[in-house]
Amino acid sequence: ECNFEELNGIDFKKGCYIGQENTARIKLKNKLNKRLLAITILEGNIKEGDNIVAENGFEIGKVLIDEKYFFGLVKFSLENFNFNSIYNINSATIKFIKPKWINLS
Repeated sequence: ECNFEELNGIDFKKGCYIGQENTARIKLKNKLNKRLLAITILEGNIKEGDNIVAENGFEIGKVLIDEKYFFGLVKFSLENFNFNSIYNINSATIKFIKPKWINLS
């Protein structure tokens, strides 16, 4: 969820490490459905624990970090996630910053 695989923070060829079995199982079954993404605030204020809501009214995540740099843990599917969409958090509006490691070809 913290994007370690894409940032080369996990080596699946390495020997034993804490959490290896769970991490390998998630990768093998392609079950990772949340991502930590940076947030840009377009309007309003947000705070840790606030729910992030899509235009269709469904909750897609929560704000995890509300200090200098804002981050949210978001239900994420590369096939149907739109980084151009505007999302709501209470009375605030936000967009997510597309990381360089995401390839949307």
